[in-house]
Amino acid sequence: MADSGRVHLRIPAASSYLALARATTAGVCAGLDFPLERLEDLSLAVDEAISLLLLDSVPGTDLECSWQPTDDGVLIAITSTSSSGRTPRTTTFSWTVLTALVSEANAAIEDGRVTLTLQANRELVSVP
Repeated sequence: MADSGRVHLRIPAASSYLALARATTAGVCAGLDFPLERLEDLSLAVDEAISLLLLDSVPGTDLECSWQPTDDGVLIAITSTSSSGRTPRTTTFSWTVLTALVSEANAAIEDGRVTLTLQANRELVSVP
């Protein structure tokens, strides 16, 4: 962990490493005093985000993950090298699940690398 509290993880772009990203998410968020149910939500959100990226990741490349504490939660960024040069579709069931688990989710692409950014608050804010 750096002075800013940011945590970085680089793992191979393979589904067998999802458990490591989920465990890191739970550990970081537990250290930020997230309630247990939010730890579970965010671990699942990271799992969904990585699964979306793996569908289009170039084989043999890495995923880069970071967790940055914020005043009311955590900002999670997950980046992979895209084989298509496109962000994941936001009309899929996976994207719907992902956005239901976090406060905000965004996808961007730059130089062939897709980044999914997830903003998560300690408490899930319900939309009326």
